[in-house]
Amino acid sequence: MATLSQAKTLGGVGSILVFIPFVSIVGYILVIIAVKDIADELQDRTIFNNLVIAAVTGIVGALAGGFFFVFGAVAAVATFSVSAILGVIAGLLVIWIALIVSAIFLKRTYDTMGQKLGVGMFKTAATFYLVGAALTIVFVGFILLLIAQILQAVAYFSIPDQLPAQAGSGAQGPTAAPPSLMSPLPGATKFCVTCGNKIAATATFCNSCGAKQP
Repeated sequence: MATLSQAKTLGGVGSILVFIPFVSIVGYILVIIAVKDIADELQDRTIFNNLVIAAVTGIVGALAGGFFFVFGAVAAVATFSVSAILGVIAGLLVIWIALIVSAIFLKRTYDTMGQKLGVGMFKTAATFYLVGAALTIVFVGFILLLIAQILQAVAYFSIPDQLPAQAGSGAQGPTAAPPSLMSPLPGATKFCVTCGNKIAATATFCNSCGAKQP
């Protein structure tokens, strides 16, 4: 059975490998496995489902946008037509929109993980991802995405080895309420509020004057 310590290692190492050419795909796979393990540990399927949607959206958007971009670029070089140039613009627009949608679902994943694991860095990284994706139309967006990736690695290495008490599904259930401090002990006595006669602590009426007791 997967543990949080294993997810911490997989996610942290995977986030670092993403920076290394030729093995970045391995890094992404390790991060996906880490999120799957965390989702299972927290018993929250939406965490992994949102990540899958983010990944699929990003991949499909990149492929579709790349097709339009390459086709338009080739046509633009060959014909210099307006339609070819529009194809290049359309490809870039598709990639940009897909990146934003992917970042939205990734933010949902990391927001939930951050809340349930008590690691606020996940929420910070997710915010940088979303803002960076929206700003990729300018250079600063890529800088924010780079910062988000670094924060993601830090967030994974900050995961606790055990679930916080409020997050674990195996947390202890409600304990039995302690006995009331007002319950009389066996054999205890009290005095009648009317005549002062000693009576049993559990008596409702005085056995001497018959007065009702509080």
